[in-house]
Amino acid sequence: MGREITLQTPSLKNVLKQGLAYDGFSFIEVISDCTEVFGRKNEMGDSAEMVLTQKASVRPDVYENTVEQPFRPNHMKTGILARNSRPEYAAAYRQHMLSQKEE
Repeated sequence: MGREITLQTPSLKNVLKQGLAYDGFSFIEVISDCTEVFGRKNEMGDSAEMVLTQKASVRPDVYENTVEQPFRPNHMKTGILARNSRPEYAAAYRQHMLSQKEE
């Protein structure tokens, strides 16, 4: 359904709300690097420097076509990525069982 990073709290909250409100299965990917270990092991600095690097690498869709620092565009899309209208499994199963009883 969607993807967001932990640094974009308002956008993440919106994606989570929409996922919970969706009648059916929702998969939400939340990206959060371990700033302490990942940053040090990859020579990306301490926690604060790692967070700033991550923030500069992902530009939320919320900003659309504006050019604002420290964001720079990249290929990773965030926000709601897909919505497929399919019946929820349990509801479809109950409907199937009811149709079997009627026969």
